[in-house]
Amino acid sequence: MRRLIQLMAMLALLLTVAARGMAQATTPEGRQRSLVGIEVHFPFDKARLDLDYMDNRRAFNRFARTLDSIGIYRVDSVVIVSQSSPEGVYEHNLKLSRRRAATMRRAIEQRHPELDGRLYVHADGESWDRLREYVKNDRRLRQKTIDQVLSIIDSDVNIGTKKWRLEQLPIYRYLRMTYFPRIRNSVFCIVYYEPSAPMAPLPTAVESQLPDSIAAMAPVYFSEATEPLLAVRTNLLYDLGTVVNVGIEYYTRNPRWSVVGHYTFPWWSNDKSHHYLQLLDWNLEARYYLQRDKRHAGWYVAPYVHWNLYDISLNAEDGWQGEGKGCGLSLGHVFRLGDSERWKLECFVRLGYYQTLFDPYHASDPYNGKYYYDWPYMPEDFILRNHRLQMIGPTGAGVTLSCDLFKKKLKIKN
Repeated sequence: MRRLIQLMAMLALLLTVAARGMAQATTPEGRQRSLVGIEVHFPFDKARLDLDYMDNRRAFNRFARTLDSIGIYRVDSVVIVSQSSPEGVYEHNLKLSRRRAATMRRAIEQRHPELDGRLYVHADGESWDRLREYVKNDRRLRQKTIDQVLSIIDSDVNIGTKKWRLEQLPIYRYLRMTYFPRIRNSVFCIVYYEPSAPMAPLPTAVESQLPDSIAAMAPVYFSEATEPLLAVRTNLLYDLGTVVNVGIEYYTRNPRWSVVGHYTFPWWSNDKSHHYLQLLDWNLEARYYLQRDKRHAGWYVAPYVHWNLYDISLNAEDGWQGEGKGCGLSLGHVFRLGDSERWKLECFVRLGYYQTLFDPYHASDPYNGKYYYDWPYMPEDFILRNHRLQMIGPTGAGVTLSCDLFKKKLKIKN
């Protein structure tokens, strides 16, 4: 009975603070009950655990480190609270939160069988309270907009009407893109006992401020999330062919969009064998990743444009100089390499239109160090770039290795 009372009290506290953070309260035995909350997230309308999504892998690693630092003999229980974003039908979202809670239970049981008998699951349905706290503390929004959103969330109407009113606001897209991914979550909270001496915060936690209603109880600790700003990349197929290249991918705040610029610049020659590969190629594309909130990984499509100039020679008789330009569509897939949070491998193909104006040339015979354009008419009638090639079809392919260089820390506020 006492265990049940403790569980109910703890759940009430978790729901009040959006099931996240760390708080302390004194037990009758003079010991302190401590809570450590760790959060994982789910893609839209999914209940399958994806460790590569947002900061999930780091959250599981932190959970294991926290158990080790506490000591399993001091763990009283682990409570799983699961939520969904307020999109779609309420009944479906309630079932979705239950499936997510069950997923988390299985994941923890598989990784930590020593917690058998100490796991408790709670499905909280749609996370309106979390959304309210996010909007309330968003300093980027005008107070008028905040009050408008909060009045809808707090209104005494049915859920369907509340969602419809929220969707009519100009700010709704911002809310859906910024906050809904954060409240599609499951939080597993470790409840453990320790001596009554003040507990030092865990190294991975970040202190924040509790809502006024429970500020007097204890401090709350929040973990920090990060997202990459840009990545440096190179096409390995080009590198193997001595076609030196480098690219930059800039990650926008929208996890489904990025901008990629690529520069190819091999510039070598061998006069004795009449081999030349001199190329300057600029490529720019806007990528749209098909997986919602996959954080710039998975399948993508991208319109692109490119321009180049070149001097290519295979032998003394076959050489070409010219300029080209084109546009089209890229299709590719980005894979994360193992457990790395920085390294990715990408495979892609490009289809589109390409046009080039060029002149073929050949070396003198006998070779005197000079090359001449192929022109069968009088030299005074010569017209530069008198050949044209146009094509529609495959315009490129590659296997690209990329590395995230910079990351921005995000402090998620409840």
